[in-house]
Amino acid sequence: MQAILAQVLKKVGEAMKICLKNLICDIAPLEGRKELNRSQLNHEQSGLTWEGSFCAIAGEYPCNPHMGEPSLRLQGTIYPRPESNSYSGWIELETLPGQSLPTPVELFPVGTRPLPRANITCISRHPLNQDYLVAATSDCSLLLLDAHLQENLKVLNEIKLATPIISLVCCGKYLLGLTAQQTLEIIETGAGPGSFSGCLPAARISVPAPLIALAENDLYSAWGLTRRGKVYGLQLRPAPLSPQTRKAGRISVQSDCRLKLPRLDAPPYYRFAYGVLTACSSWSERLARFITCFTGLVFDGQHFWAIVQPELMHTSRLLFLYSQGGALVHSFLLPPEVAIAAINYRHNNLLVLDLEHQQLHTLYPADFMQPQSALALSPRHPGYLDPGTDSTAGIHDLCLLYIGDEGNHKIHRYDLDKLLPLAGYINPAGNITDFFMDGFLMLAQYSPLLNGRAFAVDLTGSPALKEDWLALFDEYFEAQSNLQALDECVAQISRTLYKPTPEPVKVVLSIPTPDPRCDNWDNAGFSLAGEANRIEVTRWAAAELTKRWRRANFQHLELAGFYYMTEQGLYGDPVQHMFPALCHQLGVRSFAIPGIFSSSMTEFVRAGFDCVTLQPSHAFWHSEHYPWYYLLKNAGRIARDFGMGMEVELPYNVLEPAGRQKLRDYLNMAAIQGWAGAFKAYFQSFNLIKSLAESKIAECRQLYDDLYFTSRLARQPRPAFLHIAGAAIPFDGRIKWPREEGPVFLRLNIEGWQGILQMKGITTGD
Repeated sequence: MQAILAQVLKKVGEAMKICLKNLICDIAPLEGRKELNRSQLNHEQSGLTWEGSFCAIAGEYPCNPHMGEPSLRLQGTIYPRPESNSYSGWIELETLPGQSLPTPVELFPVGTRPLPRANITCISRHPLNQDYLVAATSDCSLLLLDAHLQENLKVLNEIKLATPIISLVCCGKYLLGLTAQQTLEIIETGAGPGSFSGCLPAARISVPAPLIALAENDLYSAWGLTRRGKVYGLQLRPAPLSPQTRKAGRISVQSDCRLKLPRLDAPPYYRFAYGVLTACSSWSERLARFITCFTGLVFDGQHFWAIVQPELMHTSRLLFLYSQGGALVHSFLLPPEVAIAAINYRHNNLLVLDLEHQQLHTLYPADFMQPQSALALSPRHPGYLDPGTDSTAGIHDLCLLYIGDEGNHKIHRYDLDKLLPLAGYINPAGNITDFFMDGFLMLAQYSPLLNGRAFAVDLTGSPALKEDWLALFDEYFEAQSNLQALDECVAQISRTLYKPTPEPVKVVLSIPTPDPRCDNWDNAGFSLAGEANRIEVTRWAAAELTKRWRRANFQHLELAGFYYMTEQGLYGDPVQHMFPALCHQLGVRSFAIPGIFSSSMTEFVRAGFDCVTLQPSHAFWHSEHYPWYYLLKNAGRIARDFGMGMEVELPYNVLEPAGRQKLRDYLNMAAIQGWAGAFKAYFQSFNLIKSLAESKIAECRQLYDDLYFTSRLARQPRPAFLHIAGAAIPFDGRIKWPREEGPVFLRLNIEGWQGILQMKGITTGD
């Protein structure tokens, strides 16, 4: 009896540790999706395993007032790849009140690349390595592609198959391909380019259903789609590459659901129809007139994403979001420059194959989940741009210095007094105790001639002329101001600290963007309408600034690079793409700070810019229909997916409570998302950081101190791990968040690990 009671108490104790209900995962573990919840019930299991893939685990945290402060204990083991030199992965917690995963509300276009072959039929993530993608072609080739944005899908390896593949997805460690002959090809692959050469179909299975596309599920199953929107669950028994499957080639096809076209209570489709459907009496009648067929499917662990081919419409295909039961949840109309032929999924991103424009688009689905805390080994998520490297010209923190016009009747210049709180840290007693920013970007939006002419094509105002460009360059080198004042400022700080400058303070100079609307740039008829002329004047400007810099002979400053003034990148813009090469020819680095509202925010990365920093616009934008941190959260996720730094933006009202809270949001999110220790730029209008340093309001002064303390995190080295190849690195940590009333839905974003990650426990107990 006592033994039975002990067993019951043990089970009760284990049950108390179970904290997440209805676990789901966007990328299934190698053990399969069903093991997610089973692993919490059976604590003797070895755990859940992911190899080479980032993933997100989500579920409901039940409200229990007796459980104390809400927290999760995460236990697991990392098995690093022998060639990996980074083990500082990241586990980030997001929450949302309620019991279900929130629906994506927006798709950010975050990366477009040209296709390396014109006959590509489908593209998939690599099953074992986040650095690669895999594509199939109509001539029976399987291509290993470099997934890094700036590599433009470079073909790293190629093998031939016996038959062309029309849809390709991951299936655990393997690839699963659908052929036009309605067979499934199970393809083995390795983690690196060399092992890809041996990829050959390990099994071939006939599918007794007219499928046109596959969607990834897990090691044991996949989803299949018909043209009429019927989704089948494809159950491979007992496992794809077991000896039994190799020989027998069996598959169980189970009808799962039919994707339902919208009814009257669906989202308003009039915005999609452009007036074509206004005469129809019901949604079903309207849709029947323009829906041709379903053409693609994706499963993200919770929802189906389906491509619908419209008819009688002057628009691209539609993207519908469905529940697993087939009910329409949300709909998205993609811009005309995105024509979907096929779709696939990898953590955080939809991969859209566009055969019409011969491009691969990446779309980031944004929802209302809010980051709360993180479990990490360093203050830097490994995806962000590393500070203090050759790519950043050695800069850790880049402070923006706006010169030129300040209103319509005044020119703003920096003197020694304005620069001291930026180049040096002034403690509360008013003494300089350390250096502060180690990089400065000098720029202007409008002409110092006070004529309203703009230096970027995305600013209001008429295009700047050559005389405006020269006036800007004169301002850079104005006597006793700006650059000369900065040189003297650094010298004074060195004297105050009784030590030489660790190294010269780095300077980045902005080059105006030539505007194609300008047809008389030099007042002698020189037009910037042609790309050759725009490239020519950009080269002239860089050479002119380099010549002036050498002539100035600064003692404590170093020219680090040039800044591309236009923030809104354009796909394939010739001036933008030549800019990094021009900088390298002059021995400096290229810098850009795109905005999150740009439709080509990652184009600067693709163009090869050395240092790209994303501006979230949180300080200047908020909608009552969106959560407070919406833009900050999404900018941070996008930046780390594409190797960018982040910009800290001081709001214009930073001395007021609302403005102070906005700036505090940046510092809090930097710690949670892992960019506190990454490369950062600081927008501060003219003198906002100085105003914090000199403020008599304690909260304002504290923000100045916290900006300085945050900047020091970028100077901390990454933690070093000495290990024998194949050895395990265990981790055991707790992640906490503020208590909320009622149930809370949680999501853990698990990213950055190189090799095998085995999660052995997600509990509330010790």
